[in-house]
Amino acid sequence: MAIIARVVKIFKADIHGVMDRLENRRSLLKQHLRDMEEVLHRKEAKLRKMKASHNQKQKDLADYRQQWEALDHDLTVALRKNKDEIARMLLRKMKPLENMSDKLTRHLEALNEEMIQFKNHLKQQRLRYEQLKYRSTEYLRRTQMQQWEKDLVVPVSADGYGAPTDEEIELELLKRKEALEADSESVPN
Repeated sequence: MAIIARVVKIFKADIHGVMDRLENRRSLLKQHLRDMEEVLHRKEAKLRKMKASHNQKQKDLADYRQQWEALDHDLTVALRKNKDEIARMLLRKMKPLENMSDKLTRHLEALNEEMIQFKNHLKQQRLRYEQLKYRSTEYLRRTQMQQWEKDLVVPVSADGYGAPTDEEIELELLKRKEALEADSESVPN
């Protein structure tokens, strides 16, 4: 009986070790998901900053164009009145605005392309995260169900509720034979 008790203790200790490893896997998996979500939030914040920068550059471009159009209008008036000096001064102001507008337009196009690529990449990462989150939830649920099923199975214990030993069977057989003989002697023929 002492050997059975020791085997049961080893079995229980092994189950506890398995549970510890499962719990560690669960906590690691949950931590990895939290880390992934944090990275996604940082990337979404970066995308918001890119959009804000894009919007600001669009406003700047609209301001440059508005200034250029006002100068162009003034240039047309100066040319009609044959004011060449004023026209030259206005052209000197218009050229840098034109250059800045062209440069800003190219920068906006590049930024727009970068944002589209970043947004698509972020969308793919978000989708992968959601898939992994779903799969991990299913894995955690499945391992929890398996553990519950294992907990329902009662292990063989040393308190007599397990399978009977050969000695117990022989003793019970002898008791029943004696009881049967006693009953047959007491019955009159």
